[in-house]
Amino acid sequence: MVDQLNLKQFNSIYEKTYNQVLKYIVCKCSNMEDVNDIIQETYIEVYNAIVKKKKIEDFEKYIIGIAKNKVNKYYTLLYRLQNISIFTNKNDEIELLDNIKSDIDVEQIIIKADDIEKIWDYLKTKKIIIQKVFYLYYELDLTIKEIANELNIGESYTKNCLYRTLKELQEFLGKDCD
Repeated sequence: MVDQLNLKQFNSIYEKTYNQVLKYIVCKCSNMEDVNDIIQETYIEVYNAIVKKKKIEDFEKYIIGIAKNKVNKYYTLLYRLQNISIFTNKNDEIELLDNIKSDIDVEQIIIKADDIEKIWDYLKTKKIIIQKVFYLYYELDLTIKEIANELNIGESYTKNCLYRTLKELQEFLGKDCD
């Protein structure tokens, strides 16, 4: 049975550290599809440490250390450097029609979901650095400066990756796409 005190402590730590740990793992992974697995493994180990009542003074530093070990272990065991891709939402399902408000345009939702899938499929063909820039910019809402710092690349290179690929995407999807 789950101890409510442990669960409360875990949830508090998770909320405080998740974004920083996610940024770290995204920056260190060579395959964006691996991010969720490594996040999950990292936080399972954190929960186990809480249950074992380990005395940890700086949880952020401790969790980043766990994440670093998980990334290293994951790629040592699986050696996935040749298979570069980004997460997809192909298996995500659109809300049931019964749950959609009548003022929402279902057709527009489907078109938007299809565009997103096309965009991620296109990004899979790009270098991993471009995938990371897009993920950090659009999913985590980091600024160009923050992305450059996280990935140890120049701001101008970050902008070039972003804007050049956006232009390519516009040509790929057609001028009508947002």
